[in-house]
This record gives sequence, C-alpha cells and structure tokens, in this order.
Amino acid sequence: MLKCLPSNSVLLLLTTLFLLGLCSASHATFEVGTTSSSPTPIGQGTQYIEAPNAEQTIESILSNEPRWQTSTQQIFNRGYSNSDWWLKFDVINIGSDSQFYLEFDYPVLDYLDVYLVANNQIIEKHFMGDKLSFSERPLKHRLFILPLDLPSSQNIRVYVRAKSSSSLQVPIKLWHPEAHRQADSATNLVHGVYMGGILVIAIYNLLVYLTLRDKVYLIYVSYICSMLMFLASLNGWSFQYLWPESTSWNDTSTLIFLNGVLLFAVLFAKYFLKLSELKNQLSLQANILSAICLAAMLCYLWFPYNYSIIFLIPYAAFSCLWALSVGVYAWYVGQKSAGLYVISWTGLLVGGILLALSKFQIIPRNVITDQSVQLGSLLEAMLLSFALAQRINHERSGRIEAQEHALAVQKQANDELEENVAARTKELEIANQRLKELSDTDQLTGIKNRRYLDQYVDQEIIRARRYQHPVSILLIDIDHFKAVNDNFGHLVGDICIQAVASELSTQLRFPTDLAARYGGEEFCIVLPQTALEGGIVVAERIRKRIDQHVIEAEGFDQTVTVSIGIYSAIPEKTDTAKHFLENSDNALYSAKHNGRNRVESFQTKHQQS
Repeated sequence: MLKCLPSNSVLLLLTTLFLLGLCSASHATFEVGTTSSSPTPIGQGTQYIEAPNAEQTIESILSNEPRWQTSTQQIFNRGYSNSDWWLKFDVINIGSDSQFYLEFDYPVLDYLDVYLVANNQIIEKHFMGDKLSFSERPLKHRLFILPLDLPSSQNIRVYVRAKSSSSLQVPIKLWHPEAHRQADSATNLVHGVYMGGILVIAIYNLLVYLTLRDKVYLIYVSYICSMLMFLASLNGWSFQYLWPESTSWNDTSTLIFLNGVLLFAVLFAKYFLKLSELKNQLSLQANILSAICLAAMLCYLWFPYNYSIIFLIPYAAFSCLWALSVGVYAWYVGQKSAGLYVISWTGLLVGGILLALSKFQIIPRNVITDQSVQLGSLLEAMLLSFALAQRINHERSGRIEAQEHALAVQKQANDELEENVAARTKELEIANQRLKELSDTDQLTGIKNRRYLDQYVDQEIIRARRYQHPVSILLIDIDHFKAVNDNFGHLVGDICIQAVASELSTQLRFPTDLAARYGGEEFCIVLPQTALEGGIVVAERIRKRIDQHVIEAEGFDQTVTVSIGIYSAIPEKTDTAKHFLENSDNALYSAKHNGRNRVESFQTKHQQS
C-alpha cells in the first residue's frame, strides 16, 4: 500500500505516526520541593484509562501498557460511573527533603488503590477507600493521605485505581508534611466554626421550642441537625469519629441524612408557610413529598448506594425547587414572613445545585462547589432563624400581654445562647490546644516529633547561653534497623521503634529533659543543665537498658542495640541548634563506625584525632 503513495506522502505518514507514538507514550511529571507552603496539584496532564469490567490489574498494565488518555481537567471527574478508572503520573523530588504526603481530597471514594513503581517494578502498594475500615488507612485522617518517601532527584511513577458508587472525583495533591499540618489545622478550624455556628442556631431554636411548644421550631431543629450530619458524612468527619468500622452504614448514612434534610424541609415549609390555610392543594403536595421521603428512607437500607443516589439527587433538586416555589407564592400573596424564607432557600438552592452539577461532571469541582452547601446552609439557618423570629412578632403584634411574654422568652433565650456560646468558645479553645499537642507529637511513638524538637533545642540554647549552663544533646540510632525491616517486616520495625521510644521516656529524670523522635529509627534526647559527664552517664544507662529489653512481636523475640552520639557544651554566641545537632550526629557516626552498641562524644572524637 505504501508503494502506491508518493515518497513525500510516505514520509509525512511515517512522521505523523512517530509523533502520535510520542504523544501516546508521554506522561505527566510533577515536581515537588521542600520550601513551598502550598500543595502541588496533580490534575491536568494526568493520564487515565477506563476499565468497565475491572479487567485491568497493575500487573497487566505494567506488562502491557494500554492506550492512555490525557486528562485536561484540574480535578479528575467522571461523574457517576460503575467502571474502574486508572490514573498514571510521575513525581520527581527536586528538593532535599524526602517526606511528602499524597492527598486524595474526596472522602467518599469506595476503593482507592495506589501503586508506586520504579524501573517498572512495584515498590509500594496501598489500599484505601471508605469500603475499608478507617483503621486500615496509612494515616488516620478523614481524607485519604498516603505518606511518601521520595529521595531527592528520584522519579517515581504512581498508578491509582479509583472506583466509587458515588460521583467519581479524584482530586490529588502533593504536600510537604508541615505545610499540610498547617493547612489542615486551618481547615479544621473553619469546619469547627461552621459546626459550632450551626449547633448554636439549633440549640437556640430548641430552647424556643421548649418555651413556646410550637412544632415548627422542632421541625426546624431536626432539619438543621440532619443538614449537619449530612455534611459531616459527606466530608468524612462521621466516618472518622462516629462509626470508623461501619463501612456499609457509612454509605447509607449519607442517604439517610440527606433524605432527612428533604423531609424536614418539606414539613417546615408546610407549617411555617401555613400551606393548609394558604392553599389546600399545596398542603396535599407537601404530604405526598413527605410520604415519598419516608418510603425512600426505608428503601435506602436495602437498595445499593449507586442506584439510590441517582434517584435521590434529582429528587432533592425537585424538592428544593418546590420549597422555593411555594415560598415565592406565599410571598406573592402577601405573607410577610415568606420574604426571608425565599431569600434563605435561594442561597441553599444555589449551593445544592452547584454541588449536584459538580457531581454529575457538568461543572468542574473547586473550592466554591465543595463549600457551597456549607455556606448556603449556614446562611439559610441564620435567615430562617430571623424569619421564625419575625413570624413571632407578626403573630403577636396585636396582643400586648403575649408580646411582653415573648420578649421575656426572647431575653431568656438570648442569655442562654450567650452562655452556650461561651461554653462552645471554651470547648474550641480546648480543642485547639489538643490539636496543637497532636501536631507536636509523633503519631507512631507518642513522644515529641522533630518539629517540636527543633523549637525546644532553640529555646534551651538561648536559655543556656544566658545563664552559662551546659546543654547535652544525645542522638540515638537503632543498630541494623534495616535488617529488621527486611527480615521481619515494617510492622515489627514499628514495634521496635515504639519499644525504644518507651524506654527513652522512662529514662528521663527531670521535667526539662526531652525525648523526641528525630526521624526514622533515630531519636534525640535533650538534657538541659547537664555537662558531658552527666550526659555520658545517661547515655550509657539508656544503651544498657535497651540492650537488655527483649522486644516481643510476631516472629520476633529478641533485643536490639543502639548507638549514641553526644555533644555537650555551654553555648557560645554563634552556636545554634543546628550546630549542636550536627556535632551530636558526628559523634553518632563515630559510634556507628567504631562497632555500634556504644556511646561516643564529639569531644572524645576530636581528642582521638
């Protein structure tokens, strides 16, 4: 066939085929460093394939690369799909730090498998998703977060298999751990303020109901609580804190609470707008919608999530439009309280529509679509509270005695509200303090982490320089730890790290002494007001204690040893925390080099040289 073509045509054809081959073989490479406080988004340029019958496995992909397509979306989004979706991208570390977090910011994915590949060989694989219990996650977080060890200048290829009965969205980000902790703390604070605000409004209206015994307030409180629980389930808070092992209920709860939002919204519209007095046909419609909600709530306990959610979202949109339209009609015929009702429902409806459109892949997912329902629901809750208050004033404006009683009730409710706000503020302060403690603590060992250590060493050096006191820094490393990991597995390695950390904590004698995890299998002990002789005594006591401690784990029943490097000095004007730690590390290197299971000091090393 090629012989029938002119030579120029053949050359053009071959060139085109070659360029197409290059395009099909290209892949996205994302660079990460160590100084950025913002994440690296993994989105546009990511390659993907669809596996409708789950026929693709990581082994089949590595042995016979399929025809990948390149995503043009900032956030990979395929709407509602029953297929498996595979993503592929490369990551290269251009900085000096090697620890990063790979975050998947969509907590309702059913299955999320991640494979790290180097030289076409799988070096790590992790299985996540809300169909697995929360305890199986590599990092205990409401989102799917995978700690990555990316050596400098090394290229790692990442394969991701995602499947979900909900809308399939895979927002991926690469974080530096410290930057992620700071951003996560800010996010938690925002969510805490939102939930606190919603709870305050709910408590306020519950108090009003207990005073007036008007069922519209109880319906409104039920509506607010259902909305709060729906958003908590959608954002992963419920799975993390309320039912971390109930994977099947975790899916169902989202449907139940969203259905509860619709049920109480319809009932609230019926009684707040007095539809039976306004128009009997509207009251009948409210009864039908309520009956459908109750029947659907029972069906969700048996029907699969993927079928239920496809019914529920359009039904939710219809119910919201109905609630808004009856409010417009009531406003049109002169019902004064309907104005705030319509404005509040408009905000929530816009938020719900934005969320639904992003779920169905009609508009791209972003921070506005993610937070639209929260913002809309908070605005609606406040405005409906005002509308309820306005309803009281309108109904009782002609009765002076009842109006005075209502003002007294309102004052009492405001006083109680202020007390609840103060109590909530105190709870938030305690929670923030707890979050700070968690951010300063190593999750594996329970002792202080590297971040806290650096701050503490800086403070102690400044204090020691001012009062001319010595400071001793001990760096401790588990001997032959790589062999333990290779021969017995990372779980046994973690148990060894925990055992050593526990022994270190028991050997501290003074409140100012600090034990912290330096990184990996390395630890650090800070001994303020301790000279070299005292530091060596402590180091030898620790070394002997660990050498005598038998660590028991599955398939492992033996001791480990440690090497310890110590540096002690009265800080001079130019000394820094980095200077002390580097000298301790040099001494540790000497201890390793001279046979391990020993203590070496930086001064001793110089004297020998």
